[in-house]
Amino acid sequence: MERRRLAKKFFLLAGAVSVLVLCVYLAWSHHTQSIENGRRALAEARVLSAEIGAAWDYIDAVQPQINRATGETSGVYCAVAAKDIAKRFSAGSAYSIRYIRESPRNTEDAPDSFERKALAVFEEGVVEEYYGLEHQGDSSVFRYVGLLEVEEGCLPCHGDPAGEEDVTGYAKEGMTEGDVAGAVSIVMPMDSIIADAKADLASTVVFFCVLMGSVTLILALGLRTWITAPIVDENKKLRHEAEDQSNFLTIITHELKTPLSSILAFTELWKERVPDDSPESRVLVNEVETNARVLLAMIDNVLDAAKLEAGTLSLAQDEFDVYDLASQVRATMGPLAKKKGVSLKVTVRPDTPLLLGDEEVLRRIVVNLVNNALRFTESGGWVELRLAYREGRFVVCVRDNGCGIPAEQLDHVFDRFVSAPHSETTSEGGTGLGLSIVCNFSAMMGGDVSVKSAEGKGSCFTVELPLPAIPDEIEDIEGIDGGESLLSESSVDSLSFREGGNHESS
Repeated sequence: MERRRLAKKFFLLAGAVSVLVLCVYLAWSHHTQSIENGRRALAEARVLSAEIGAAWDYIDAVQPQINRATGETSGVYCAVAAKDIAKRFSAGSAYSIRYIRESPRNTEDAPDSFERKALAVFEEGVVEEYYGLEHQGDSSVFRYVGLLEVEEGCLPCHGDPAGEEDVTGYAKEGMTEGDVAGAVSIVMPMDSIIADAKADLASTVVFFCVLMGSVTLILALGLRTWITAPIVDENKKLRHEAEDQSNFLTIITHELKTPLSSILAFTELWKERVPDDSPESRVLVNEVETNARVLLAMIDNVLDAAKLEAGTLSLAQDEFDVYDLASQVRATMGPLAKKKGVSLKVTVRPDTPLLLGDEEVLRRIVVNLVNNALRFTESGGWVELRLAYREGRFVVCVRDNGCGIPAEQLDHVFDRFVSAPHSETTSEGGTGLGLSIVCNFSAMMGGDVSVKSAEGKGSCFTVELPLPAIPDEIEDIEGIDGGESLLSESSVDSLSFREGGNHESS
């Protein structure tokens, strides 16, 4: 499956690259073909112009012999012969060749707009040929106009004196040698040239596609044999190893919970049997209980992290009482707070209803927040847990007056295996997973977690979860420690961090 997915991605990428390269190639080929078509047409037009010019020159060269053989008024002249040859050639092909001039002696020699532009350019003496592409109806044609200059053989009919009748019966123009006598105009159809270019381009595209397909297949086989297959096999091996490690960790931590639970149970029995007049024994049993609970919390965090990473954790939807949740947290965290000499105060807003959700996940969220606060609060300080329900959201607020968090560390407090900079000075160790688990659990339940802190003044962590309330079951019960109100009636701003505060020892 993994290999097929990688192969599919590779071929999609190769196809996209091939299409992109083909589009660029087609655009460039169209540009170069247009230029090449123009060059081909220009070369052909020059050849035709040279051939007609050669006929003109030949008649002009043998004009004396023709005149002697047929008489002075034979009517065979270079211009007449060249025009007749051009007319015969044009009649038998799709080409059009004719001679034009500004003041023609024959209306057939009158120039059109394109040819007038060419004659105007020739008069300026800049170039000797003028050409370009034009559209005539649905077809494209190549227009070529070549300069014809007055030569010595032209003067008897077109030279001085101006106005005198020449041998053909037309008035002379008074031209001199080198003047613009007119031009040869050639119109060439481009359809055949363009069709040939398209055929060449189509065959090139087919060859390109076959070539790219062959190269892609060769690369795919090479990548699969030498790169993809080893990587996939190595990934499978690593995944199996990771799963084995995760399963091993889960099993070990789960098995460790059983003896720890027994230790805590026996600790309770031991506390009941310790005489009141034996303070040393009570201190020992409290130490055992406190450290067992700390170890149990660390194991729970490792288990939670493993389940989150494996994606096997699912949320339950059970009815639970927030007061019971508060009591459980108080019973779990109370011994640790007492051992550190920190005041732990737990408050539940009186109008908090029965809720629907995963009580164990909520307990893990609250325990981790309280445990984190206790870790970074020195002896003589205070930690406060407040629970409330307002506007469809269950709100957990944990405040302390501990060491606080530097501003530059706030963006990373919920990262895995990240602990506060003062953690190495605290008496209680940690895995660096607690706040990460809080963040992940909150996200799973559709809520969010935030923190406000000032270094040296304490921190305030707030979790808001959209949990549904059980209707018509709101119990008006005084909260723990006097049932102090958590939230103001106007807003939840009372959850923001406040400096200082008087707290009763609990």
